[in-house]
Amino acid sequence: YVTDLGSDTVSVIGETTFALYKVYAVIDTINVGAHPDAIAYDPSNGYLYVADNGSGTVSVINENNAVIDTIPVGSSPDGIAYDPSNGYLYVANWGSNTVSVIDGETNTVIENINVGAHPVGVAYDPSNGYIYVANYGSNTVSVINGETNTVIENIPVGKWPVGVAYDSGNGYIY
Repeated sequence: YVTDLGSDTVSVIGETTFALYKVYAVIDTINVGAHPDAIAYDPSNGYLYVADNGSGTVSVINENNAVIDTIPVGSSPDGIAYDPSNGYLYVANWGSNTVSVIDGETNTVIENINVGAHPVGVAYDPSNGYIYVANYGSNTVSVINGETNTVIENIPVGKWPVGVAYDSGNGYIY
């Protein structure tokens, strides 16, 4: 599944046959909200969650590649990550300086957490249950405790952080 920012769609890539050869190609296209920017998968319900940056929403896609729900979140959602320990999705809202917490069971926002300026990237660390949010405008990474959904620390980093990732091999956040 690939978010197509310029066409307001999600491309589904899968195996297909072309001239007797098996190849990978776009096998379906799903219309979502404006400017889909990030995507996360919830294995507990089989749904994909797409941050629609231009709509201020998250589109929910089921196993049949159909949009089954559209969840209003903050302004300009830019990043999204799934926390399997609580079943929540964390959406970084660039324009609101918040992270919206979506309950995957009900597909509703249960909380909005204030973070640094212009949050973009989101990553989950299963070793401690923390969610890390790169804040482009404040040059920090906010650390959210997934049990309490509160910011427990803001870590100063270099200028204009965008992406963040967890490495299970060494336990580092990059």
